[in-house]
Amino acid sequence: MSSGHIPERSYAEMLAALRNKMFTGRSAELRLLRELLLGERQGCSVVWLHGMGGVGKTALLRRFADEAQTHERVARTVDMRHVKAEPEAFEAALAAQGPTEDAHVLVVDSGELLGPVESWLRDVFLPRMPSHLLVVVAGRRPPSVEWRTDAQWWHVLRSVRLGGMNDVEAAQLLRNRGVSEHATAALVRAAHGLPLALVLLADPGDQGMYPAGPQDDHGSAAGPRHVTGLQGSPELVGELLRLLLRESPTLPQTDALHVLSLARVTSEELVRYALEVSAAEGRELCDWLRGLSFVQNTAEGLVPHPLARDALLTDLRWRGPEKYERLFRRLYGYQVERVRQRTGSRWVFGAGLAHLGRTHRIAWDAVDWRDADRQRLRPAGPDDLEEVLAGVEKEHGVAAGRLALRWWQHQPTAFTVAEDGLGQIVGAVIAPSLEAGSTRIPDDPVAHAALAHTADRSPLRRAERLLLARWITGSTAAACSVLTTLWATAPGLAMSWTCTREGPRGLAPMLTLYGHRRAGTMHGPDSERVLPFVQDWRGTPFDRWAATLRTRLLADEPSAARAPEAGTEPVMPWPEFADAVKHAYRSALDPRQLAESPLLATRLVSPGGDSSELREALVETVAQLRSHPGRRQLGDVLEITYLSGPRSQQAAASRAGLSFGTYRRRLSSALARAAELLRERELYGPMPR
Repeated sequence: MSSGHIPERSYAEMLAALRNKMFTGRSAELRLLRELLLGERQGCSVVWLHGMGGVGKTALLRRFADEAQTHERVARTVDMRHVKAEPEAFEAALAAQGPTEDAHVLVVDSGELLGPVESWLRDVFLPRMPSHLLVVVAGRRPPSVEWRTDAQWWHVLRSVRLGGMNDVEAAQLLRNRGVSEHATAALVRAAHGLPLALVLLADPGDQGMYPAGPQDDHGSAAGPRHVTGLQGSPELVGELLRLLLRESPTLPQTDALHVLSLARVTSEELVRYALEVSAAEGRELCDWLRGLSFVQNTAEGLVPHPLARDALLTDLRWRGPEKYERLFRRLYGYQVERVRQRTGSRWVFGAGLAHLGRTHRIAWDAVDWRDADRQRLRPAGPDDLEEVLAGVEKEHGVAAGRLALRWWQHQPTAFTVAEDGLGQIVGAVIAPSLEAGSTRIPDDPVAHAALAHTADRSPLRRAERLLLARWITGSTAAACSVLTTLWATAPGLAMSWTCTREGPRGLAPMLTLYGHRRAGTMHGPDSERVLPFVQDWRGTPFDRWAATLRTRLLADEPSAARAPEAGTEPVMPWPEFADAVKHAYRSALDPRQLAESPLLATRLVSPGGDSSELREALVETVAQLRSHPGRRQLGDVLEITYLSGPRSQQAAASRAGLSFGTYRRRLSSALARAAELLRERELYGPMPR
């Protein structure tokens, strides 16, 4: 060999070097494996790494096998994706790599596919292996219970759960792959710490979908504008779901996955209700969901990994808008019905109802919903007081903290906290309940102003209460859950005042989406600026409010979420308004009859407006219905029946190409939907042209 010859590396060596260069994170796991490989082992000879698909198990195994080679330790690898689940096939795969007794490390990938080989590995194969052999198994599921209950194995087995990357590690992985800094924060948020998603999102062709966004509740970049970071790439969603699921689900299982993606937590009862299946079918579907690697079993129910939730929900909305709307209505109705029962689980159902609203573009932009499905709401106790008051002082000032203490002394039941999965308080709501003429309350200028405002416009009657959400700290998602529960269950609730602060993110946009009326800015102690939102629950009971909100959430239109200013209460109660809309359409072609409509006294027309202006509002509402793909037929039915010339209902049904019974049902639905749109027009103004 000449002195100038440079030995070439093999492709295997080059690939290993590249893997090591690109590898990011997992320092704790590598440290553990390294210590077991190089140190004096104290009994541990089997390490079982487990975690959901895409969490980086294979990458970690390869990195460890490369390290073993670097330290001149022989590693043998068996990937069960390519080996039949039989002892003979397992041994053949090992023998093809050389004598097993020479190995220092045995690496088994895709351990969830071991099947019957797992018991053979434990009971037959490993006992005859040399004691210096370190076995590392990686799979989507933890080791079977036999490993932990068998006296000869429980003390030599270490089970390690692999979670997602933290934001720092995720950002470094993206930088290693050449992702620009301006796209990194949004990609990190969209991937929810899953290495597989980070790698797929790092594709240069997909990065343009993720512009740098505004700041979320905690100061990090908010990322993509609406719903999920996956909406711009159906191919990416399909690839993620294929890798996460590994096998094609049946149609009932697909339906159960869609429930899992929409609901905050999924239970057997919820699956039965949403899919209208028997108890046995619901149990079978939930058992199947529970076995998926990306599903966590919590005290409240099943919760998917956030990226799996995003991918499944995006896939549902692409593939079946009508199915999405139908399932949304079923889940929404379930949560409303359960939370109104005021049972001990009211916090779960109130949180579930609030969580369904996260898919609206305003809710997605305004609130960080990450980990909201793992938060637990409960009344605050004395042990929580110090932490809650510290949060009030941090966000609202020292004087506010002192005043909050006086409210605790007066009404401790007004304090509610939200805990994360580790039991740490991540948010609090302080919402005392006030009666008319309350005098023995803390000297709080905001509380006195709320009572005075209510007395001036519509005094509280006996047994009626005003709910004053005075301070809200921490997670806005938790605040939405707490408030929704209180609005549904507070005894005698007549009015609510919810105090927040100005800003494009946080609670104020959510209260606007909820249709609460914005009152004028006022001041608390030490010039604390308070922006209250007001809701009169006597004119709009919770069930009706929830139905209106459901319509707004499904419409998913920014213009449908503009809140009226204080003082713009509807002139007519809803039943009278809806009835007046029906009569107005029947009179749409007769100016004299239309001139007698009580709708002329509402804000559908300008002061002094005449029947022609009202007719214009009726016509524009039909056009609005016809412009929506899912409601076009409703608009056509109204157009044919009331606006294109007088005709009998039988003739209108024939013109619409419908049977008479179907036509009558469509007409009833069309009038109801038109009344809802006109009510929104009255409250929020006409839709922009």
